[in-house]
Amino acid sequence: MKSAIPVEAMVARADRVADIVAPQYDAIPGGGRYRFAVEHPDSFVNITLSARDFPDPVRSRRATARRAARHFQGMLERRLFEQVPGSVFFLYELDTGSHRQSGIVAGIPVSAIREGRVIGHEGTIDDRVDDLARFFRVARLASSPVSLGFQADARHLRLIEELSSAAPSRDFTGFDGVRQRLWTVAEPADVARVKAAIARIDSMYITDGHHRVAASSRSGAGPGWFLAILFPTDHLDAVEYNRLIRLDRVPGPGQVKRRLRPDWEVRPIGPPGGANPRPRARGELAMLLDGTWYRLRYRGERSPDPVAGLDVSLLHDRVLGPVFGVSSYQDGRLSYVTGGESLTGLEQQTAAYPGAVGFAMRPALIGEVMKVADEGRLMPPKSTWFTPKPRSGLFVVRWDQAAVAGSTRRRPDTSSGSGSGSGS
Repeated sequence: MKSAIPVEAMVARADRVADIVAPQYDAIPGGGRYRFAVEHPDSFVNITLSARDFPDPVRSRRATARRAARHFQGMLERRLFEQVPGSVFFLYELDTGSHRQSGIVAGIPVSAIREGRVIGHEGTIDDRVDDLARFFRVARLASSPVSLGFQADARHLRLIEELSSAAPSRDFTGFDGVRQRLWTVAEPADVARVKAAIARIDSMYITDGHHRVAASSRSGAGPGWFLAILFPTDHLDAVEYNRLIRLDRVPGPGQVKRRLRPDWEVRPIGPPGGANPRPRARGELAMLLDGTWYRLRYRGERSPDPVAGLDVSLLHDRVLGPVFGVSSYQDGRLSYVTGGESLTGLEQQTAAYPGAVGFAMRPALIGEVMKVADEGRLMPPKSTWFTPKPRSGLFVVRWDQAAVAGSTRRRPDTSSGSGSGSGS
């Protein structure tokens, strides 16, 4: 792989940074993003809006990237960003109060995908990749770094600790209570140390941003590299990605239990708000049916296959399909509830619809993600959710048309484990 690339970047103005940096995209309900953007013109949400966030998604699809570029130009004219001298790396930290993670922000050449050093684990949706590639071609900027996990050695951890020993250039807490700090790595000796540290990494696993990687790899869509943040894997925190199905007619609890019992041990837990139904071990699920939580423990033989043996695969192959007739991951009756508070949201949504059945999942482990990715396989959609996610608008990199013209014209294959997946 070519060396990691220090970037020419702008950072949000220190006295306005909390207003500029966008909230986590999924923290704003889908129908409220456009309204939030209109009410907060200085927020970077205005740049990250997708076509589906607008009142008229079909009409807005082609115009979204042009609108974003114009809005960002207005932010520059309002002097909301400051140019950082030279080419730099950043150290970026997110602290929720109960969890803290720090990563190195750098440009990663798209050639690392072909070389197998950047590895994905989930499939992409063509329309989303098309939209992002269009954005990169028109706006020619990036601010939402792809999250990459790597197995850090003692020297990596020591470097991160040393780089964060000075006072940060930005230090603020967003409206969601997440503290964010940013350090600029500009001294030539430190830049060289960061390059050498990243060069020692054998594999970088995409934990968020598969669509951005795929879009950056498109011919003419970028300068030949993508903006990324590299987190040590032991800094990453996974939370559950729960499921909800909505049916016109739900089988009764007795019928459901009879259908499950060949493969599952089924035990009632209690009503919502009672005992904690969160799965506690591999091969365990929780089901909210007809106002009662049930704990499901798989008692069949566990497949050694790294995908078939996942808890999410067991749910779809052994419960949703044979018991409820929801066999496709694209079935419109299937939806997802994410995040650390997703259990409450799952209970609320299940109670709101008479034909709803909820399923609480154990969070995917980074080791499971790495095993699937190393074998060049893909996990089922919506298998992983790592939090907190890096925000957009704290730092911005831009490239001109000449940089794009000079970048690689080969379009890497991102439809397999080498860099494909979900996540915008």
